[in-house]
Amino acid sequence: MSGVLWCVVSLVGLDDVSQGAIGPSLIVVNLTPNEILIICLVALIALGPKQLPETARKIAKGFGELRRHSSQLRAEFTSVVDQAVEESHDEELLRQAKETNDCPPQDVNPREPQ
Repeated sequence: MSGVLWCVVSLVGLDDVSQGAIGPSLIVVNLTPNEILIICLVALIALGPKQLPETARKIAKGFGELRRHSSQLRAEFTSVVDQAVEESHDEELLRQAKETNDCPPQDVNPREPQ
């Protein structure tokens, strides 16, 4: 039974805390221990003791792939946003440099030697 409980705990993302994961889990579930036990019992009755471990592995593997794809998408999105911000900043600096070069000489106050 402890193997089944571990499968359910890993599926709902509660094992992330023990692995030192930072940030929210993919699945935000607020389950009490009694609710987890009921889910395990229902799964055991519905699937049977032979199919339950294989089904739990498949579900866990699917969630793992989902997490990998999610982190890849997040990294790609962050990269694109950072690149756009950098380009915008560069364009703003070029615009400001052009404006200062376009100033008439009488508007510029040269430093007087002391």
